[in-house]
Amino acid sequence: MAGGKSRLYVYYFVVLMLSLGSFYMFHHITRQHPSDYLHTEKCFLCAVSSFFNLFVLYYHYSHAPHPKFVILKQRRFVIYTHIISEVLKFITCWAAFCTGNQYIATIAALAAICGHVPSAHYQTSIVFGAKALMVSGYLFAISLHLFSALHLFMEPTSTYWLLNMFLIHNIYVWCRVFYFLFRFVGVFKDTLYTNSILTSDLLLFPVALGVSANIFFLGYATCSILLYFIIVQPNEADRASFINERTRDLIINETVHRHWINEKARMARVAKDEQLTDQQQAKQVFDHLDADNNGFLDGEEINNLLKEWQAAEAFMKRFSRWSKKGNITYENFYKNVWRLGETSVKRAKEFESKEGIERARFVFDCLDNDSSGYIETSELQKLLIQWGLPDNEVDAYLVDDDDKRYSFDEFYKNMKPIWDFAYENMSVSNAGQVVKPIHPHTN
Repeated sequence: MAGGKSRLYVYYFVVLMLSLGSFYMFHHITRQHPSDYLHTEKCFLCAVSSFFNLFVLYYHYSHAPHPKFVILKQRRFVIYTHIISEVLKFITCWAAFCTGNQYIATIAALAAICGHVPSAHYQTSIVFGAKALMVSGYLFAISLHLFSALHLFMEPTSTYWLLNMFLIHNIYVWCRVFYFLFRFVGVFKDTLYTNSILTSDLLLFPVALGVSANIFFLGYATCSILLYFIIVQPNEADRASFINERTRDLIINETVHRHWINEKARMARVAKDEQLTDQQQAKQVFDHLDADNNGFLDGEEINNLLKEWQAAEAFMKRFSRWSKKGNITYENFYKNVWRLGETSVKRAKEFESKEGIERARFVFDCLDNDSSGYIETSELQKLLIQWGLPDNEVDAYLVDDDDKRYSFDEFYKNMKPIWDFAYENMSVSNAGQVVKPIHPHTN
């Protein structure tokens, strides 16, 4: 495990160095561009980008951040550094452009070099979408941003590098624009985020690098993917995770899971006309699996079952540790295995808006399925894994033993990132209609 992470960090570093080296080589081809190269077009794109920037900043101000950015102290520090440097750079870039003041331009360059670029690079490992393309796209954009900022720092009077840096900085803003546009039109449903960021890249790279930039980027992306396989040497699960589009980490393959449940119910002779409750059907299947009728299932059998269901690797590791503590009773089977096909927070909320403690109470009641007044740690673990948090960060956030329970007071006081984000991303019931969650990158 440690060796795999080390190779992954080496991969990110090598791709970053490849990016910077490529830009310096490419710059020798494009350095003959006059200082006013595409000046009008760049100014137009800067103005449009600034217009959309205001909406994106307002969106982030008015909506709960994704928990992956805020549940750990180091993540909070990085995301706040990212936001502060972003706002500072936005203001100083415009001030430098309007006044021509080289000192303001230097501040803008330093905000990018010392704040925005490092914080963006730190977050690359937790990007959504198909990482094969997303990681290369992110690192290419981050490196070009750094490349432009370094040139602006050395040439603070250069409008050419000022505009380039500002435009590359706005790739994420354009990603948001294309994300909402594609979702509104209904295209790229299965690869929405990846196509949004790639379209943004292909829109702005030529403005900064010239007409051959997109060919350059596609070649770069191909090299970065090959480097991943050479350096990281992924296993089959890591390879699939790297290639496939991911908006959240599905706990299991729901189609396989449902087929298995139906098949075992049939084998257990669960009659369709008996109108059994979900728990009664689960008990029938549990009894069928309990071949020696001792009231327990072996942990290894359940682990093999999870493999059949194509469970997420992060959940497999966690469940393996948990199942080693003893045999699995029906209650644990129902709570931790049978219900894996359900979304952890599935209830549609009422149309009236809730705030503060009412919002926390609503989410708590949704998670407290057995109305015990407590939430099991395993429920929170499933939820965080589904939201795409790395397994080690789930451990760091939920540092207690797996059998730890959380009361409402603990949940309300200590887990605001969870209940705030969960509430915003439940479906909304309004006059009998259910509206999809509004936050991007979540299901």
